[in-house]
Amino acid sequence: MPEFNSSSQISQDNVSIRERGVSSAREYSRIVETFNRVLEYKEKFHMSIEGQLASIGEQVKENIENLETLMRNVDIYVQNIDKISNNLAQLQTEENSIKIRYEELLSGSTELESIGRDKNNDDLDSAGSWEYLIQRRRNYLENLDKSFKRLDGELFSIEKLRSEITRARGEILVKKDDAQKKINFLEENGLRLLEEVKKVETELESSINEEGLLINEFKRLVNGAERTLEISDETDHILFTYLTAAESKAIASKSQVSAAE
Repeated sequence: MPEFNSSSQISQDNVSIRERGVSSAREYSRIVETFNRVLEYKEKFHMSIEGQLASIGEQVKENIENLETLMRNVDIYVQNIDKISNNLAQLQTEENSIKIRYEELLSGSTELESIGRDKNNDDLDSAGSWEYLIQRRRNYLENLDKSFKRLDGELFSIEKLRSEITRARGEILVKKDDAQKKINFLEENGLRLLEEVKKVETELESSINEEGLLINEFKRLVNGAERTLEISDETDHILFTYLTAAESKAIASKSQVSAAE
């Protein structure tokens, strides 16, 4: 009777431990699969975030380069505007000088050639003196007209040059204003990119911390499982012996079934 009870107990233990082994293996397999899937996702996620950071970094670099180019352009525009202002001031000075000479001609305050009589010409008859004066008058009026025309030409040239310079300054001012607007936009974009970098870096740091925690926990489980899988040489010998016998019996049984068919 005790032998029967002993046999019955070993049978119960046999079935029980096999069921527990299968259940534990199934649960361990489920946990391993879960860790594998989550860690694989975490790996892809942090690589994606790193790629996103690299992309933002390129945008930041390009943004800075564009800013530097625009700032150099604005400096050039300012220098050109200063030069144009100096040129306009010089033109104004020249114009004022010409207008003063113009006023002098109009008022007749310019120094005229002396027309006094020469003592040696006292014997000139009245007709000869009159013709000489007429010629003098004609020469004077022609020279005066030439002087006015020359001054008119100079004033016209100054006005034309001023118009061209003023137009050029207007175009430069438009370009400078456009460049300044782009600078403002790029500065705002730079701040946005920096904020995005901070946000993504925080997200990456949090994800890496979680990934590290999962890896450490998975290591603990794997290390524990590896340690429990170690069996004694005696047990290994028994398992190998009866596994071989079981496989041989299964092959023989299969051969008999095939022959019967």
